[in-house]
Amino acid sequence: MAGLLGTLHSAGSGMRVSQTSIQTASHNINNMNTPGYSRQRVEQKASSAYSYPGYNSKLGAGQLGTGVEATDVIRMRNTFYDFQFRSESHNYGEIGVKYEHYTNMEKIFNEPSDTSISASIANFFSSWQELSKNPTDVASKDIVVQNSKYLADKISNIKEKLDSLSSQADKKLNDDVKEINDMLNQLKELDKQIKIVQGSGKSPNDLMDERDKILDDLSFKMNLGNDDIKEAFEGGLSKVEITETGGKKQLTLTYGDPAKTKDIPADKISGEIKGSLEMIDKVKEYSNSLTELAKGVAKGVNNVLNGRDINDTTDLPDDKKLFIVDDKNNPIIKVNQDLLDNPRDLNITTEIANQMYHLKDKKIKIGNPEEETTIDKFYNNVIQKLGNETQEVIRNEKNQSKILKEIDNLRLNVSGVSLDEEMVSLIQFQHAYNASAKVISTIDSLLDVVINGLKR
Repeated sequence: MAGLLGTLHSAGSGMRVSQTSIQTASHNINNMNTPGYSRQRVEQKASSAYSYPGYNSKLGAGQLGTGVEATDVIRMRNTFYDFQFRSESHNYGEIGVKYEHYTNMEKIFNEPSDTSISASIANFFSSWQELSKNPTDVASKDIVVQNSKYLADKISNIKEKLDSLSSQADKKLNDDVKEINDMLNQLKELDKQIKIVQGSGKSPNDLMDERDKILDDLSFKMNLGNDDIKEAFEGGLSKVEITETGGKKQLTLTYGDPAKTKDIPADKISGEIKGSLEMIDKVKEYSNSLTELAKGVAKGVNNVLNGRDINDTTDLPDDKKLFIVDDKNNPIIKVNQDLLDNPRDLNITTEIANQMYHLKDKKIKIGNPEEETTIDKFYNNVIQKLGNETQEVIRNEKNQSKILKEIDNLRLNVSGVSLDEEMVSLIQFQHAYNASAKVISTIDSLLDVVINGLKR
């Protein structure tokens, strides 16, 4: 179409494309704080030129442009950065779970402090030293019994908290599995919607952003780059669950049509799933160490109190014991109730009280039946091991967090919405729209001359 009407059509196309660009910029601004949103941009190109005139054509050499058209609305996304992010996020997911549980264990033990187990052990043995000076003093006996109760309560309370933490780790594992299955169902529905939109020749940008956001979240929970998981995803992964074979837990994938399953051993699992699996066992390990400490303290104290060898494993009647251990229930260790009610019934000699005080320096069998160590050293080794492992996890969490943040920043440089850039674009689109409108206004004036001017 040539002439004034052709110019009118061309200017109209400019207004339409500018309007689409303004609407897209508005969409970007409105979603600048939406997690996972990718900045969108209108792709445009020149419309097909008018006719193919030759040199002898009345239109002259060349072609007449017919304006502009919007070919697509694309999202600004770099899939390479997505791949890098998901390659690191599962490592952070695993370390993040460990970081949370290790720091909680440190808070539970609360070492060193005046209310810790180590302080309770020190106070317990110190009270026996005081009692050795006057073994018939009722006040000193009462202090011994109360310090014994405080030590038993402290060990039992901390073990109970560790058992609770282990249960929380187990619950988190189950919650993660449920969340993964929910995400898989969401991905199925999104894939259906995406295919419908793509089938109509359009780009489902917001749906694809939502899918990528779910994949990002999923990558923290398990390693999407694992060959077995990749194969399951490509085959239509529909369900994951934690199963157990031969006393060892594993991740079982269900995928394909007809459905088939694949088991992934615990040592090949990554992400929050692996972190939870490892922390369930690790917390139980420290809980078991407290059980061994309680047994060692009770055995040594009860044997010395009854004039026996400190490593004698022959059981004593409860009325002969200061400490009573029940490793199947809580509290795991408690003081003989009769002595709690009547501390004066603690019949002791100076020699026994001195032996009890020096028990802290005696090597006894705790934990490993093949080795002997002092009560203090056994407990200090537990705390030192916890401290070393916690510091390693803290360092790893800090390093992995930094790596993940740097990759995410690179992604945001491409896909993130900058308010300043969008405002500049809005002004450009506004001027383009106004310019096209001015052309239409000019053509309107020219047409008025052509049409109405003929009447005069």
